[in-house]
Amino acid sequence: MANRLRVTELDFDTIKSNLKTFLNQQTEFQDYDFEGAGLSVLLDILAYNTHYNAYYLNMVANESFLDTALLRDSAVSHAKTLGYIPYSSAAPVANIDFVVNSGTTTPATLTIPSGFSFLSNQIDSKSYNFVVLEDTIVTKSNTSFNFDNLQIYEGQLVTYNFSYNSASNPKQVFILPDDNIDTDTIQVSVSPAVANTATSVYNKVTDILDITSTSEVYFLEENRNGKYQIYFGNNIVGKALADGATIGVRYLITNGTAANKANNFVATSTLTDSIGNSQTNFTVTPVSAAAGGATRESVDNIKFSARAQFSTQNRLVTFKDYESYILNNYPNIDSISVWGGENNTPPIYGKVFVSLKPKSNYYISETEKQRIIDEIISPKAIVAVQTQILDPEYLYLIVETSVQYDPKKTTSTEAALKNAITNSILLYRNTFLNKFDARFILSKMQDYVDNVDTNSIIGSEAAVRVQRRFEPQLNESVSYTINFNVPVHRGTLTNKLTSTQFTVFDVAGTIRTAQLEEIPQSFTGVSSIQITNLGTGYTTTPTVTINGDGTNATAEAVVVNGKIQTINITNRGTDYTRATITITGGNGYGAEALAVIDGRTGTLRTVYYDSLAQRQIINSNAGTIDYDNGIITINNIRFLTVDSTDGLIRLTIEAEKGIIQSVRNTILTIDETDPIAISTTLTAI
Repeated sequence: MANRLRVTELDFDTIKSNLKTFLNQQTEFQDYDFEGAGLSVLLDILAYNTHYNAYYLNMVANESFLDTALLRDSAVSHAKTLGYIPYSSAAPVANIDFVVNSGTTTPATLTIPSGFSFLSNQIDSKSYNFVVLEDTIVTKSNTSFNFDNLQIYEGQLVTYNFSYNSASNPKQVFILPDDNIDTDTIQVSVSPAVANTATSVYNKVTDILDITSTSEVYFLEENRNGKYQIYFGNNIVGKALADGATIGVRYLITNGTAANKANNFVATSTLTDSIGNSQTNFTVTPVSAAAGGATRESVDNIKFSARAQFSTQNRLVTFKDYESYILNNYPNIDSISVWGGENNTPPIYGKVFVSLKPKSNYYISETEKQRIIDEIISPKAIVAVQTQILDPEYLYLIVETSVQYDPKKTTSTEAALKNAITNSILLYRNTFLNKFDARFILSKMQDYVDNVDTNSIIGSEAAVRVQRRFEPQLNESVSYTINFNVPVHRGTLTNKLTSTQFTVFDVAGTIRTAQLEEIPQSFTGVSSIQITNLGTGYTTTPTVTINGDGTNATAEAVVVNGKIQTINITNRGTDYTRATITITGGNGYGAEALAVIDGRTGTLRTVYYDSLAQRQIINSNAGTIDYDNGIITINNIRFLTVDSTDGLIRLTIEAEKGIIQSVRNTILTIDETDPIAISTTLTAI
């Protein structure tokens, strides 16, 4: 009896081999030469057909589930069942002050009509068209019409009219013919009949729970061909169209991200005021550069966002709700971080903090932040809970590597090897950093270095320093608090905090080119005592006792109105790594305090170098360093100028640990434009 045909293998060659084996077992084909006969062609066809069907059915199975779907229309269809509409391209929005000078004081009004256009400055050798979406009217002020903070959108406005015929289009579906539509700009109006000129504006459905049988709304979805289509209600959920109705649709076709950062504009046509005078004398002043442009949502992002949006149920309650909802409605975001006020430092209750890293810039403008709050967050947020959008705080990593290698085992030059190591470190950055809630792990970064050339690189060592940048207020005496948000390393004579050079007045009023410097300390004493409970009932001065592993530290309490107001250090002592405070006597009770050890608190000074290259101290107490919390406080200082092209002061200090975790709105990054960001020392053996 012949063996059965094996059907578990789906590879083309294996299928053909199984068919040969099966036929060889038949009496009729025992001595048949399958390779040299025409039957080999038939076997090829059978194997190909079997393989094709197996592949097709496998793909069909994949497309049946959101997780494994590869085709866009499959992912969109699955997302639709979860109530998720993939976001469209988004038009960049810019804000300008637009002044029209009429030259006369005659009273009048001026309307900028919807569709009035401006041409942007060139970006990558191309200018972009920006338009006003809504009619805007102002009254003349003296001799000019002032349109303050006018919003303009990149793209071309188009309008289509559709006629509804219930016989040919019973589902009331109308396909929008263009690609790259910004669906947020879609405006729909309906006239019930050709002879009836009354027009109703229909709004897009965002929450079906708000819809009644008479609601004048439309629904939006993406069809299987990737086009957007609108449809209307059925007199149960939303008002149905009357047979013969005319539907007007207007929307913006945009170039998306290409026009982000456009910041200079000129008007392209004239205006006419209310008394018929033509106006051509225009002044355009940028308020905020174009931002918010985005491309259509990708398949991978649809698969992720559809599940996340379904879990939020169109509400803003948990921080995950905020993340999912904002990402869906403002796609020009590379990374987002949300935290409650109770987790802020210091805690601020009743607030939600949001930090956004845009795709095409470091920060989002203040105007754009307010638009996100007003148009996206506030309509869905809980009443009485305020939202504040904070800029990301970039923590720059300065990476220093020392690599031993065998030049005999590589054909690369020293320069080429250094360049490859730099690119590998940047690859690590692009993979693991440049986003919120990221973690830098020094040992894993070293693996990237070692794997550049496993034959020649014997091993490597690396150190990482962290850098914060801030913009000082020039010619004003100001104090600054700079938070690294990570523990930092206590400095030594050869490895301590450094800063950008700047100019200040010294005590004699002479301008000096100075810098901030950490004061290395060879001893550790008690630097201060923080009162955590003032206590009560003290009639005399209590005794303050400092216990710890050091010696000779003493302090005195100051009592005001029965409470301990301050505790002053009278002797810092030496060799303390930990200490506790005990308060006794004084006839009161309840007072408590904590000791702050020098070992975890450092001091900053401002210094300059004289003509003999000797260090001269301007201020020996210019600030403090909290090593445990990574907080640098700079006392009242008046910066005159800053020695950097961008006007920023850079504070750089070694990280305490090789694992650095970003928190809240901190983003870890390596600035490849900074010549000291990555340095490599190669040692040949």
